Amino acid sequence: MKNIFNKILLSLTLLVGLSACQDDFYDRKPYSALSVADAIKNEADLGVAVNGMYAGMRSANLFLRGIPFMGDILADNVYLSASNSNRYVAQYNYSYNLTNGDTGGIWQSAYSVILRANNVINANVPETAISKQLKGEALTIRALMYWELAKWFGRPINTDANGLSVPLILTFDPTLKPARNTTAQVYDQVIKDLNAAYDLMTVTKNSSFATKFFAKGLLAKVLLYKGDWAGAKAAAQDVVSNGGYSLIGATTAAYGTYWNNPTPVANKLETIFEVSADGVANVGFDALANMYDQGGYGDGLCTKELYDLYTATDVRRSVLVPGTRAGESVFLVNKYQNLRNNNDKDDGKVLRYADVLLTLAEANFRTNDEAGALRLLNQVAQRRDPAFTAGYTSTGAALLEDIIKERRKELAFEGDRFPDLNRLGRNITRSSQYPAAARTITFDNFRRIMPIPQFERDANPAAVQNPSY
Repeated sequence: MKNIFNKILLSLTLLVGLSACQDDFYDRKPYSALSVADAIKNEADLGVAVNGMYAGMRSANLFLRGIPFMGDILADNVYLSASNSNRYVAQYNYSYNLTNGDTGGIWQSAYSVILRANNVINANVPETAISKQLKGEALTIRALMYWELAKWFGRPINTDANGLSVPLILTFDPTLKPARNTTAQVYDQVIKDLNAAYDLMTVTKNSSFATKFFAKGLLAKVLLYKGDWAGAKAAAQDVVSNGGYSLIGATTAAYGTYWNNPTPVANKLETIFEVSADGVANVGFDALANMYDQGGYGDGLCTKELYDLYTATDVRRSVLVPGTRAGESVFLVNKYQNLRNNNDKDDGKVLRYADVLLTLAEANFRTNDEAGALRLLNQVAQRRDPAFTAGYTSTGAALLEDIIKERRKELAFEGDRFPDLNRLGRNITRSSQYPAAARTITFDNFRRIMPIPQFERDANPAAVQNPSY
């Protein structure tokens, strides 16, 4: 773990100044000369540190490309064009190893954000409404990062709660070489952080800042993954009943306008939390949009199987455009439009209201409330497809399959498909648009979890490797 901290020590400068372009950046004293306690003395310092934490999330390894793209390319929603930029080929082929830069990037960037969050959480400042709010935001983001790490680097908790996940680091110490905690321990910390954050936060700013209802909505998904159906139901219901969020309007125009919006929102329309990127602060050509846009790399294409799940009247189909790539007829993904339309960068969606509704639908089903599950399922499905007037009428196992199918359709190209298939314990069955050797990925395949990066193993032998890598 020391290797991670050595690479990101410069992030401490964010406690006293946000810009890495200022002339005095290289004049900072080494980390040992200024403790966190000295650097964060009051609310203003705490606010600067929180801004630095959010800035750390603006990474191509996290929600601005790596997590959402890999979440679909590893599953059955997205395949690579035969003419591609050689990005994510290892994920496409299921051939990645312990030196893969994309999986290692998630590890490194997530721990960088955790370091910044820890600096806020552990700061010794007087307790006020503002400091409580800021610490609540940091607790929420730390929980989010640890949950992402747990999903990528350990077996699902409902499969192997006592299996190894990732090291829990809750304070700053660059000399640490911690062993990996169990998945149950990581989940316990995530849940503890989210519950604490919910009680601390009272302010709603805009969708690029954590709020109590983001903490609660995230908690609902965490508990759903854990198999705590009643807890997931209660958390999601709190967001639905008290959060004040609403779905996008039921027209193609409204759906397009939502995805074509380049800025965070404060109107609680659909987006609960997103990582902000704009024309100045962004990841440039590494943005997620460029993996789909034909003016960028354009490597990622929608599978025919997914395309065929949408009816002609489903507004979500409007962002899937028939076209040509490498001489073949394909379905192009136009969900991320701001790169082309607004000379800007799309924000990275982390949690949307539709996701919470579908989480609540599944939690209702799992707690034997099929009527409630069906009502919520149709609330999303009929808003997206106004012609679907009959709605779903399924019961039993078929109803669960309809909920999972609707999650796939709703969250396509946002990175949820691979984690969903993992927590459901299902094989991944891919079409002939994928390489012949990587069309059936069984649930017990060792590559269903990522390798601990070799750079981490080199620096910290206590972080033992996942089996078979």
